[in-house]
Amino acid sequence: MFKNILVPIHLAYKKNHTKLFKGAFEVLDDDGKITLLYVNSNRTHGSVYPILEDQNQVDYDKSALDAIKEIAIKHSLPMDKVSFKIKDGSAHNEILEESKKIDADAIVMMATRPGLGSYFISSTAERVIRHAACSVFVMRLDK
Repeated sequence: MFKNILVPIHLAYKKNHTKLFKGAFEVLDDDGKITLLYVNSNRTHGSVYPILEDQNQVDYDKSALDAIKEIAIKHSLPMDKVSFKIKDGSAHNEILEESKKIDADAIVMMATRPGLGSYFISSTAERVIRHAACSVFVMRLDK
């Protein structure tokens, strides 16, 4: 069992959130905490960065934070055990950085089924598994 779990969340895969949260709470200690992390990758690509206004980015981050809070409420997550983070950047880098920052002892995340592309470019889950300093649990996305 784990006391401090990081749960990266993707807003587009809503039908898989139940499975993700179930997995996270199965390995969470009774007195443990979960951090829900959303990574905004809009500024990852250098060519896009100059055209994004700072206020647009602030608005986007606020609506992403509101969205993950709504997801937590919809899934009846115990709010005394959940905190929320929004980060900008590359998903795997931000997940690894946040796990170190909060001293996570586990990461519970979703992953797609590997396809041809993952043989040449690693998926986010593969990169996190390879470089994480803690246990990583991967929940497969439903079709």
